[in-house]
Amino acid sequence: MKIKGCSFECENPFFVYFKKHYCPYCGQKLIRKKVSQIIHSDSEEALNYDFEVADITVKGNMKFTHIEFYCSVCQKQYTVKETKENDFLIDRWK
Repeated sequence: MKIKGCSFECENPFFVYFKKHYCPYCGQKLIRKKVSQIIHSDSEEALNYDFEVADITVKGNMKFTHIEFYCSVCQKQYTVKETKENDFLIDRWK
Protein backbone atom coordinates (compact mmCIF):
# COMPACT_ATOMS: atom_id res chain seq x y z
CA MET A 1 0.00 0.00 0.00
CA LYS A 2 2.02 2.90 -1.31
CA ILE A 3 1.04 6.37 -0.10
CA LYS A 4 1.21 9.03 -2.82
CA GLY A 5 0.38 12.06 -0.70
CA CYS A 6 -0.14 13.35 2.84
CA SER A 7 -2.44 15.97 4.29
CA PHE A 8 -2.36 17.41 7.83
CA GLU A 9 -5.31 19.53 8.90
CA CYS A 10 -5.43 21.47 12.14
CA GLU A 11 -8.54 23.54 12.54
CA ASN A 12 -8.13 26.44 14.95
CA PRO A 13 -4.52 25.79 16.14
CA PHE A 14 -4.76 28.29 19.02
CA PHE A 15 -7.74 26.39 20.45
CA VAL A 16 -6.01 23.03 19.97
CA TYR A 17 -2.50 23.81 21.27
CA PHE A 18 -2.80 26.63 23.80
CA LYS A 19 -6.07 26.04 25.63
CA LYS A 20 -6.62 23.36 28.27
CA HIS A 21 -9.55 21.02 27.67
CA TYR A 22 -11.33 18.75 30.13
CA CYS A 23 -13.61 15.73 29.78
CA PRO A 24 -17.28 16.67 30.28
CA TYR A 25 -17.95 13.39 32.11
CA CYS A 26 -15.05 12.93 34.55
CA GLY A 27 -13.25 16.31 34.49
CA GLN A 28 -9.87 14.76 33.50
CA LYS A 29 -7.59 16.85 31.28
CA LEU A 30 -7.84 15.75 27.64
CA ILE A 31 -4.79 14.63 25.66
CA ARG A 32 -4.15 15.71 22.05
CA LYS A 33 -3.87 12.74 19.72
CA LYS A 34 -3.00 12.59 16.00
CA VAL A 35 -5.44 10.44 14.06
CA SER A 36 -4.50 9.17 10.59
CA GLN A 37 -6.51 7.47 7.91
CA ILE A 38 -5.45 6.23 4.46
CA ILE A 39 -8.06 6.85 1.76
CA HIS A 40 -7.92 5.73 -1.88
CA SER A 41 -9.00 8.36 -4.40
CA ASP A 42 -11.44 5.95 -6.11
CA SER A 43 -13.27 4.89 -2.91
CA GLU A 44 -16.68 6.17 -1.78
CA GLU A 45 -15.08 7.92 1.24
CA ALA A 46 -12.97 10.02 -1.12
CA LEU A 47 -15.92 12.32 -1.76
CA ASN A 48 -15.48 13.73 1.78
CA TYR A 49 -11.76 14.50 1.36
CA ASP A 50 -9.66 16.91 -0.69
CA PHE A 51 -7.01 15.13 -2.77
CA GLU A 52 -5.24 18.28 -3.95
CA VAL A 53 -1.67 18.90 -2.81
CA ALA A 54 0.06 22.05 -4.09
CA ASP A 55 -2.34 22.40 -7.07
CA ILE A 56 -1.89 18.73 -8.06
CA THR A 57 -4.68 16.17 -7.71
CA VAL A 58 -3.37 12.95 -6.16
CA LYS A 59 -4.56 9.63 -7.63
CA GLY A 60 -4.21 6.58 -5.38
CA ASN A 61 -3.71 6.29 -1.63
CA MET A 62 -3.38 9.44 0.45
CA LYS A 63 -2.84 9.77 4.19
CA PHE A 64 -5.08 12.27 6.01
CA THR A 65 -4.10 13.31 9.55
CA HIS A 66 -5.91 15.53 12.04
CA ILE A 67 -5.97 16.20 15.79
CA GLU A 68 -8.55 14.78 18.19
CA PHE A 69 -8.77 14.84 21.98
CA TYR A 70 -8.68 11.73 24.16
CA CYS A 71 -9.72 11.12 27.78
CA SER A 72 -7.47 8.51 29.39
CA VAL A 73 -9.96 7.81 32.20
CA CYS A 74 -13.20 7.45 30.20
CA GLN A 75 -11.32 6.27 27.08
CA LYS A 76 -13.47 8.52 24.90
CA GLN A 77 -12.27 10.42 21.87
CA TYR A 78 -13.60 13.86 20.84
CA THR A 79 -13.23 15.85 17.63
CA VAL A 80 -12.25 19.52 17.82
CA LYS A 81 -15.87 20.49 17.13
CA GLU A 82 -17.16 18.27 19.96
CA THR A 83 -14.51 19.67 22.31
CA LYS A 84 -15.60 23.25 21.52
CA GLU A 85 -19.20 22.32 22.31
CA ASN A 86 -18.14 20.54 25.54
CA ASP A 87 -16.05 23.54 26.65
CA PHE A 88 -19.02 25.82 26.06
CA LEU A 89 -21.26 23.58 28.17
CA ILE A 90 -18.66 23.25 30.96
CA ASP A 91 -18.28 27.06 31.10
CA ARG A 92 -22.05 27.49 31.40
CA TRP A 93 -22.18 25.02 34.34
CA LYS A 94 -19.72 27.09 36.36
